[in-house]
Amino acid sequence: MKKLFIASQLIFSSVMAQDQVLNWTVEHAVTKEVLDAGTHGSVQEILIKKGELPDPFYGKNEEKFGWIENHTWEFESTFTVDDTSFQNDFLELIFPFVDVYAELYLNDSLLGVTQNAFRPYRFEVKSLLKHGENKIRAKFYPPVLFHKEMYEKANYHLPAPNDVHEIAIAPYTRKPQYQFGWDWSLRMNTIGFMKPVSLNASNGIRVVNKNVVTRSIDEQLTATIDLELHLIENQTEDLIWKSKLFGESVLRAEKGVIRRSETIDKAQLWWPRGHGDQHLYNDEWTISTIDGKVIYSSDVRFGIKQSKLINEKDQWGTNYEIWFNNKPIFCKGGDYIPQDVFPARVKDEDLRKMVEQLAATNFNMVRVWGGGYYPDDAFFEACDELGIMVWQDFMFACAMYPGNPDFLLNVQEEIEYQIPRIASHPSVTIFNGNNEVSVAWKYWGFQVRYNIYGKDADEVQASYDRLFKELIPTKVNQFSAQPYIHTSPLSHWGKDEFYDNGSQHYWGVWHGKDPMEDFAKKIGRFNAEYGFQSFPEYSTLLNFSTKDQWSLQSDVMKHHQKSYVGNLMIEKHANLLYGKAENFEQFIYLSQLTQSHAVSIAVSGHRLNFPRCMGTLYWQVNDVWSAPTWSSIDYYWNWKALNYHVKKDYEDVAILRKEPTPNQFEYYLISDVPQTFTCKVHFEIFDLKGKKLAENHFKKVMSQNENMKICLGELAGNYANQNVVVKFKWTTAEGKELTRDFSQLPIAYNKAGNDDSKISIHCHDSARKEMTIKVDVKRYVRNFWLFSEKAGLQFDDNFVDLLPGDHFFKIKYEGEAPSLESFGFQHL
Repeated sequence: MKKLFIASQLIFSSVMAQDQVLNWTVEHAVTKEVLDAGTHGSVQEILIKKGELPDPFYGKNEEKFGWIENHTWEFESTFTVDDTSFQNDFLELIFPFVDVYAELYLNDSLLGVTQNAFRPYRFEVKSLLKHGENKIRAKFYPPVLFHKEMYEKANYHLPAPNDVHEIAIAPYTRKPQYQFGWDWSLRMNTIGFMKPVSLNASNGIRVVNKNVVTRSIDEQLTATIDLELHLIENQTEDLIWKSKLFGESVLRAEKGVIRRSETIDKAQLWWPRGHGDQHLYNDEWTISTIDGKVIYSSDVRFGIKQSKLINEKDQWGTNYEIWFNNKPIFCKGGDYIPQDVFPARVKDEDLRKMVEQLAATNFNMVRVWGGGYYPDDAFFEACDELGIMVWQDFMFACAMYPGNPDFLLNVQEEIEYQIPRIASHPSVTIFNGNNEVSVAWKYWGFQVRYNIYGKDADEVQASYDRLFKELIPTKVNQFSAQPYIHTSPLSHWGKDEFYDNGSQHYWGVWHGKDPMEDFAKKIGRFNAEYGFQSFPEYSTLLNFSTKDQWSLQSDVMKHHQKSYVGNLMIEKHANLLYGKAENFEQFIYLSQLTQSHAVSIAVSGHRLNFPRCMGTLYWQVNDVWSAPTWSSIDYYWNWKALNYHVKKDYEDVAILRKEPTPNQFEYYLISDVPQTFTCKVHFEIFDLKGKKLAENHFKKVMSQNENMKICLGELAGNYANQNVVVKFKWTTAEGKELTRDFSQLPIAYNKAGNDDSKISIHCHDSARKEMTIKVDVKRYVRNFWLFSEKAGLQFDDNFVDLLPGDHFFKIKYEGEAPSLESFGFQHL
């Protein structure tokens, strides 16, 4: 994996800037006790740290937090400003992430009222500050209190099916929507400062964003780009902009933006992973006055690329294709949600680690889902480095939203900050207006459920158009060159014709009555959501439950399952595939196999459906807490069976299996890489006792997005549909050798007999924090799962079929080494 290099990019920067980070206290809304609040964090986290409230993830502790939303909370900070600070041009208070409704007072003067968690608030306060001690106070109003009067007087209530409070006001509130409750998340409506607040002393100009926009690239690779600096206030005088790459230019700001257009000959383009290099240019920008006084300087990193969305009529219906630098790209990845229910706990290193996990799983695209919050720069920087295209939703999901002038202005301020910040990253490929808002209005029965008809219904639709078809696309076009689509999906699931048009979220198995095999058959033109739930592994379960609660009927397990059909749906399909589990531990294991089977057959179907299908993004990559969900990586970074298997399904040069009918197997060699190359394929066929029955090899010249059927019957005799194990070995375009094993057995095959498998520590390097576990199996076993009570271990592979003999699992760990006694295993 490529090592990350993180440059200082897209951050506030000015000449002689100095930050004083504020420390806070908060007055307990009930006891009036004054509590230490640190530099940032929510009321909920402060009360947990104090010991007044328990871990909300454990048991049913979530139920102990609801009262917090019934009170206002006051934060206070005292800080000192010395005489030296007053010599600066600006003394500015910067609030990067206020959650969400707060009245801000400095020395008893009202600074302003915050109403949006998705944008920073900045106040120039030099005239309000005193020499010596100063006091800032913030009075927070929970959303249910802030909107209560409006909600009670409203003629109708906007649909908000995921807001579980009786006063369901999520659509009116510009804060992370998932915190109101979701079918994979607890309700935890955080209140407070999610990032540190600082007093910034600076001279010169104040820059809120830097942006580099690729305007054109011709056939000779001559690129035209715009360099932009977005200012707090407009500058009316001429300024000198010096660039290390482009030299000096005299410019003047217009409407708060300093912009210069430049040309690069023989530009080195940024490409997604697997399609070329991720070239990044490094520049240094300096802004000076005409008389030579430096008033701003910063390092800048950018990439040159063009992306576009092709959404046009074709022979099948309406396509949905991502083109990158004038070439179509088959997109492989998943949907990313916030990494914690408490945003203040997510650090830059957590964001980088997540993107590394995506790259390790062979993603070339990640979709940032619209019910969370916009990721910090560290996330996009890592995607820039590792070649992960970003599909960026705006933060609207599964509800209907206002379209009145005040709300639109609030959103406008949000996106005028977020679009240039995000779009300047070359990894950012497409902007999407919302998640499932349009399809919800058309198909989810909102009109009946919320009693919205006539003029009210017309206003809801008009609000949608004003927000997603007028305001947002206008701003995307103003600040970026990325394509924009107003919603995902463009088409619903259910009717046959729906799968032929645009983006698709396929939920016919989970929310409908479709059989599992329809994951491989009902294929959209671009599959932006589909998935199946599973339970996390035992170490994660132990973080929120005790073993005597390990039952689908226990209150704790029911509480952690937020989907209305969750446990029943998992049990139903696991029973159909593998038979009834003997105990809860085996059910956990079978739930992961069921999830993996569902997504894996979908991925194979999607990739083999090229060029009709041009993308596959499964729901979902990660979790915000520990619970049964659709994730492939749980809250503690443990890979589920799905992640191990989809890594192999997403190889750029892969061997996939398609099951046209039960227990009938077809194998395909497929390539996504842009170059033509000769692939060498070797395979061996074994019986279940480990005896080699046949082997063969062949060469195939592969071009981009080509697949070929591997006819085992022609190459290896009569083993095409026998109970055997097929081991493939093949080469990539770079000459790397890959392997994958497939068992040709009924999926419910489970040979009776004693389990004589044994595990032992083969070797251990404590300095490198690596160990190898040897597994000795006496008979053929399927989907061997090696696990540990220690969370967060990284296995090189898992959930694999093993023939009789010795096998080795390489493991990386953090902290103390896991003991042999902490390991266990399951298999079929």
